[in-house]
This record gives sequence, structure tokens and C-alpha cells, in this order.
Amino acid sequence: MYGTRSNQASPPAHHMQGWGFQERPKWFFPLIRSWAVGFVALTLLSIVVTYAEQGVFDSRLHAFGWRVALVYVPNVLTTTACVLAAARVHRDPHRDSLPRHLTATLAVPVFALVISLVNGWGALDAEVGSMMVAAVLLGGTLALTLDRVLESRR
Repeated sequence: MYGTRSNQASPPAHHMQGWGFQERPKWFFPLIRSWAVGFVALTLLSIVVTYAEQGVFDSRLHAFGWRVALVYVPNVLTTTACVLAAARVHRDPHRDSLPRHLTATLAVPVFALVISLVNGWGALDAEVGSMMVAAVLLGGTLALTLDRVLESRR
């Protein structure tokens, strides 16, 4: 019906609107790429922190100062690295939209926080839950600020 000759008409536009020809939003793949990089960074750094914490004796974790130094500070640094990695991958022109940029950068640590809170709800006390939320807030803020500084130097 539609040949390769130049004098034949191209197929009607409604034929191109099937499953294979729909145009995807331009922001979709950069968003997924940022999530993937953030997930990989969060997973790898969490594994490293977990192995590093295995040598710590439980007697040290009874003191709040040791818990901050050995658990909560590494959580902030892990979140910072995760958000910064996702932010650096999320490039222009997609980062011009603040809601999309925040979704691309903060979705993975917020999702991990929600999963951790839901799975450990019965075993968590107020300190653990609040410090987990504080780690995500502080790490995300630190990473986005660092990303702004790095972006301004470009």
C-alpha cells in the first residue's frame, strides 16, 4: 500500500500513533538514569558502611556519641553521596525544572527511608526514626548545596 517511491503518500498520521510510535516525554529517561545512579551509589556505600560497622562492639553503641559517630554520620555521608551522584547525572535542560530535579535526586533516599521506617516500625524507637529522617534531610540538603556549587563553577 505504501511504497518506497517518492510520489506515493506517506502513511496517515493516525497509523503512527500506535504503541511503538508514541513519543515518550523527554524527561523520562534522564529521571530513570538519575534514580539508577542514586540506587547504585546508595547500595554500594551502604554495603561498605555495613562491613565497616561489623567490627564495632555493641558496648560502644550504648553511648549516644558513639552511635552518632559510627552510625548516623556514615548515614548522612551515604545519603549525601547518593543524592550528589544522582544530581550530577541529571543534566541540563532537565534540571531547570525544580520539581523534576528534586524528584530525580531525592527519590531514592526518600524511598529507602520510607522502606526502612515501614519494615522496622515495631522495632524502631524515637531516636532511630528521627535520626534516619535527619540523615536524609541533612544529606540531601548538603548534596544539593554541593551540586549548586559545582554547577556554578561550570
